[in-house]
Amino acid sequence: MADGSVLLGEVFSLSGASCHAPSDGWGNYLAFARREGRWLIDRAPLTGAPLYWTRWRGGILCASHLELIADLLESPTVDWEFIAQALIYSNLRTERTGLTGLSELLPGMRLAIDDASAKTIPLWSPWEHVGKAINAGIAELAPELERRLVASVRAWSGTRKEIMLELSGGLDSSIVAAALSAAGSDFTAINFVTRGADGDERHYARAVASRCGIELIESEIDPADVDLVARPSVIGARPGAYAVLRGIDRAFERGVGGREVSLFGGIGGDNIFCFDGSVSPFLDAAATFGMGRRAFRTLRDVARGGGATLWGAALLAWKAWRRGPRDHWRSEPEFLSPDAIPAAPFAHPWDEGARGQSQAKRNHVEAVRRILDFVDRPPRWAARDVVAPLLSQPVVEYCLSIPSWTWIEGGRDRAVARAAFAHRLPPEVVWRRGKGRLESVATAAYLRQRAELAELLLGGRLAEHGLLDLDAIRAYLVRDLADGDFLYYRLLEIADVELWVRSVEELFASRPSFDQRSYCGDLAGSGSTSSLSQ
Repeated sequence: MADGSVLLGEVFSLSGASCHAPSDGWGNYLAFARREGRWLIDRAPLTGAPLYWTRWRGGILCASHLELIADLLESPTVDWEFIAQALIYSNLRTERTGLTGLSELLPGMRLAIDDASAKTIPLWSPWEHVGKAINAGIAELAPELERRLVASVRAWSGTRKEIMLELSGGLDSSIVAAALSAAGSDFTAINFVTRGADGDERHYARAVASRCGIELIESEIDPADVDLVARPSVIGARPGAYAVLRGIDRAFERGVGGREVSLFGGIGGDNIFCFDGSVSPFLDAAATFGMGRRAFRTLRDVARGGGATLWGAALLAWKAWRRGPRDHWRSEPEFLSPDAIPAAPFAHPWDEGARGQSQAKRNHVEAVRRILDFVDRPPRWAARDVVAPLLSQPVVEYCLSIPSWTWIEGGRDRAVARAAFAHRLPPEVVWRRGKGRLESVATAAYLRQRAELAELLLGGRLAEHGLLDLDAIRAYLVRDLADGDFLYYRLLEIADVELWVRSVEELFASRPSFDQRSYCGDLAGSGSTSSLSQ
């Protein structure tokens, strides 16, 4: 670039003018520069390409994926403090990884390296945009959201030859379909179908495909493909893939095969479109406008959106007001040993900006953080070009600036996004309230593999380290599931962590270290006939 940076990835202009430096644009990139005796590595906000780094032989070793440096790491071990954090604080992604000494450069951060040290510096924060609240109604806000999203999709799709959209039939992926169509992009779509009615979204996906005039591939999820105790096919620097979603990965393989496609999806819609589900928007409105007509209207919208009575919503709001904003990441202690629960979560660069913010805006930023922990998890995305257009920086920044109460206006979640694309989507899609589920597939897999899960968890590495409440796990595994009991999902999350720990320990136990391989090479080069060289 003009400023001397070497950029890997894509950058699109923020202003329409040429980008002379990474900060002039947005996209999916890592930017490397050498200035004043220091190396500077910048990762794009939100959609930035991954980068892991560690101190190594007097320098810094960087890589995009663990597999590239696995043989070079010196005595890698599982970071058990991280594992305890991962169990209690789901989707809390910080610079710590599951391997001691290996860190991740988070989106929107800079790694500055000189001869004496390496440190990270924040370059982008969501709070800068939360502070620019737009006090306008949906009629004024929706057109700008539509413009930004269509422009972002046009930028992403303009550099790609063959695009396939994962089209669930839900609102978020349907909005991406509408944006691709509005941008004039040539694309096809794939829809994953369960045998049970809860995950059969073909009616909605077909309606969207017809409206956009695109081909729709329908691929059935086979329950037999869901193996809850199989080792992950891709081993990353921290626990990753959800075993319960393996059926989707296999359905994708059957539907797409070996085609080289750029994969688009609606990931992040609930998060950036502020699908809150709490009374926080009312508290936000009351703090802004006082306890008048405007706040009361928001309370009514919150009650309607959550299927509650006005009095029920008011009671919840009063309790939330007395409790005050939550100042830490939500914990999930189910099935964990109380003695192993960390006193506080690891720090994140965005923590500081939360002070003084309403619970509603804290919820919104936390939701963005949660989805950033998911974008590299599905195995079907591991070796593909994947685009999450809803996480485009111009779109996220604008969504963060929209007041929380506007997102629930009229008693409908994601109200601004619905209004923005109502004229581009079928009414049965843009105004639908429900979502497709995988509960029938997940429940069947859990019931089928309960005995194997018990063996995995009760005799596993997490249990050996005293992290689990074994009595609680035993009691739950033997009881019948009641309607509406989905606590077993929590057990499946814990099982995913156990599987990652076992896999990564086996990976490093089976590979020679860098020193060993160098020594073997030296012996082979000298013609030695020792058993080591052979």
